Amino acid sequence: MTNITVDITPDKSLIKKLGLVGYRTEQAVAELIDNSIDARLGDTVTVGVTLDFRLGQIEISDDGCGMDSEGIRNALTVAKETKKDKLGQFGLGLKSACSSLGKTFTIRTTIPGSDSMFMATYDEERWINDSSKDWTNFEIKKTAKEAGWRGTNITISNIKVPLYPNQILNFRRRFGIRYGPHIEHGQVRILVNSRPCKPSSPKLVDGTKHPVNIQAPGGRMSGWIGLLARRSIKGDYGIHLYRNGRLISAFDKFGIKRHPNAARVIGELALDHVPVNFHKTGFLTESPEYREAVSEFMDDPTVKMIMRQASSPKEGMSNIESVLELDQSPTLPPLDGRMSAENAKVLLRDAGRFVHQKGDTVFNFEFDDSDTFGVETTSDGIRVGIGRNDPAFSLFKNPLFLIGMIRIEAELAAEDLSHRLFIERRNEMLSEFVRNRLPKRVGKGKSRKEAVPLPRYSLHDDLIEIHDYLKEVFEHDFQFTGISTLSPFLHHSHSKIVYTIHTVSGAGQELMESILRHGADLTILLNPRKQEIMPVLDAAEHSKFIVIREYHGRLSPTWAEPEKSWLDLYFEVTRDKIPLYHDELILILNELLDAGLAKPAKLRSLARRRQILKEIEEYLPDEHTLEE
Repeated sequence: MTNITVDITPDKSLIKKLGLVGYRTEQAVAELIDNSIDARLGDTVTVGVTLDFRLGQIEISDDGCGMDSEGIRNALTVAKETKKDKLGQFGLGLKSACSSLGKTFTIRTTIPGSDSMFMATYDEERWINDSSKDWTNFEIKKTAKEAGWRGTNITISNIKVPLYPNQILNFRRRFGIRYGPHIEHGQVRILVNSRPCKPSSPKLVDGTKHPVNIQAPGGRMSGWIGLLARRSIKGDYGIHLYRNGRLISAFDKFGIKRHPNAARVIGELALDHVPVNFHKTGFLTESPEYREAVSEFMDDPTVKMIMRQASSPKEGMSNIESVLELDQSPTLPPLDGRMSAENAKVLLRDAGRFVHQKGDTVFNFEFDDSDTFGVETTSDGIRVGIGRNDPAFSLFKNPLFLIGMIRIEAELAAEDLSHRLFIERRNEMLSEFVRNRLPKRVGKGKSRKEAVPLPRYSLHDDLIEIHDYLKEVFEHDFQFTGISTLSPFLHHSHSKIVYTIHTVSGAGQELMESILRHGADLTILLNPRKQEIMPVLDAAEHSKFIVIREYHGRLSPTWAEPEKSWLDLYFEVTRDKIPLYHDELILILNELLDAGLAKPAKLRSLARRRQILKEIEEYLPDEHTLEE
């Protein structure tokens, strides 16, 4: 046996490749803010973020402790860990963040008491193509510094990400959430284009904010949980998850089962003992620490109490009360005009009994599961019975409008007995008409069939909550397909992931709106033409996309079986020119066939119907060989 030594110095393209980790622009800038917070002198540090639209630059500066020549060398050394238990602890953040934002970045830094400044510039094209430069002779310049200046300035140019004016407001809002504890405690002051970020303070129902302190076997979790004063339709609810005081995941559905009632739950939780990925954009959800944290959180008595309150009919009545409140009392919240029909139906389902008195008349509104509604006089006043299953509700996309009409009729009936009799007869005839004469809506009330889970073949984790939400609120057929189910079989790492959903003709816009209401952090493309897709993928700041296609065939179950999923991916790659997975197509097919997950006969049958059998025949096993 002979020992052989080899040189395993990383390729010079490593820094460029670190920038392909899938950062959003906000996340990349946050990496650099982390470094500034770690470098604060004394109690606080001021961090300035400037988006320069004229020059096409991004600048991050601070008045922290700065770096000397050794410090800047360490900062530029890939995977040099110098800050244990701090925000930027892996030695990758500065390089990967800067490289993801632009092809060129310059660092200027100085330490207190010094009259010198150190400067280093990384230029992607020059670094890769200049054979005289390598890891051993990177240049750092030393010059005289300006009087009174201290800290670090990073200027990123030749940028790779889009800049747009709304980013300024978005950054202020998101950094107010992300660094809320640091800002509140005076540890950092963050300015975006010279305007300060303010910590986010959600409006809560009085008396519902409760502290959470959980001593799990793996470590302590602390924070709070409460109920939003108004249900969030856009998905801005859930738990802000922090590690070492820095937000890792905002509005995370951590331990929260997907349901419209949960759209009022909000809170914060520190998971300092749970590991995160190296670019700190998420916790390692497969780690035992994370799984244990979820279980302990869900079992906590305070959390259970808030979840029960969120699901109770009383907590879900505020908007229905606003409709039924004949006096329009200013103490009740107004009807939310942005409320979706789906969430209004949840309120109707959860409603129970509501009592209101106007003058000497008492109105008893009672919701039940009957199929009629009407008004009658009782010894207690006016009883208004509202049957959730009355066919008349099918005439209204949003049931709150019908409830509002019933409210008006109740007031008229209290004033005139003859009008009450007219209303009862009219309602009876209306319900009969709807029941017998109007066509039933396509897809209404049908059960949703899911594909049978197979080893290694199932819906991607990113899409499970969206899938369950669509099953509940979307009335038409839909089916996740392509990379949505085949991502476990990818052989290479991709900075852009494109999921696909099929729906019936004419329902694409409604499907897109439903996903947007869910609040998924994804870019959605509706029926994109082949010349549109790649420019969007290149320019968008998100790393994950959903392509919605209106499909003319039968869509069952809600996520495609392996054969159809692969054929749909084949179409996306070969017809619509998404080259991301071109080299993966045959590798994925072979793996599906070898594992017995895809049947050649079924692939041939589906391909024959779609008139592409000749194209894929060469990739399938010979039929005679299979018979033998």
